[in-house]
This record gives sequence, C-alpha cells and structure tokens, in this order.
Amino acid sequence: METILEGLFWLATAWLTVFLFLTIFALANIAGQMDEYKLIQVSKLAILGLSVYIFTWVTRGLLVNKWWY
Repeated sequence: METILEGLFWLATAWLTVFLFLTIFALANIAGQMDEYKLIQVSKLAILGLSVYIFTWVTRGLLVNKWWY
C-alpha cells in the first residue's frame, strides 16, 4: 500500500508541475488582453493541479502516516 501511495504522490507532483507550467504559459499568452473571464479560466488550471496534489498528499499522510520526506 505504501509503495502505491508513494507512486501516486510522485505522479501527482508531476501533474502539479505540468499544470503550473500550463498556467504560466496561458498567462503569458493573455498578458495584453486580460479580463476577468480569462483570468478565471486560467486560474482553473492551477486550482485543478493543486487540488489533485493536495488530495494525494493528504491521502498518503492519513493512510501511511508519512507526511514528509
């Protein structure tokens, strides 16, 4: 169980990294034409990446009682 959760945690870390890069790329593309709607759409990328990461981190912490490395 610990090995599976460890692998999922690293997968979630990669997921977060990809979504943060997508967020930065999207912000760079709309830099000259930002409005509320576009900012909300871009922020959904960061929120999605962070929520998957936090869920995996909390699940691993609760089930295996391993919060840090």
